[in-house]
Amino acid sequence: MAKTLKSRSGRLLSGLVLAGAVIGLVTVLQTAREQHSWASAEATVLERIKSGKSASVKVEYPLPDGSRQTATLSENGSAHEAGTRVTVRYDLRDGRVADAALADNDQVFWVLGVMLGVLVLSSVGANLIAWTPVRRDS
Repeated sequence: MAKTLKSRSGRLLSGLVLAGAVIGLVTVLQTAREQHSWASAEATVLERIKSGKSASVKVEYPLPDGSRQTATLSENGSAHEAGTRVTVRYDLRDGRVADAALADNDQVFWVLGVMLGVLVLSSVGANLIAWTPVRRDS
């Protein structure tokens, strides 16, 4: 493996993997930070919708202007049954809800962040192997 990494294509590939992992990690961190800056409201789960292995919940929550918004949101965290109270984060643009998510939906960011962090560290190691000069025994 070390000989393959030290080739021109091995060095290029290890550099590309490192760049892709860093860009992915930065994107995940920015998205998580952006979602945490959204406004939040207490919502009531109207129903839980199960489709195959995925689940979503239909929730109703109040907006700052006094109106009520109903949305179907992806459920990646713990299961919420009808009638339970949850916190919803939403992004308002021009007085309309542009995007919304359950506030306990942070597991996705943690999983992706850890996976990409491990990939970044592994790629740094592969780049160190790829770019160190070959020892010549005299």
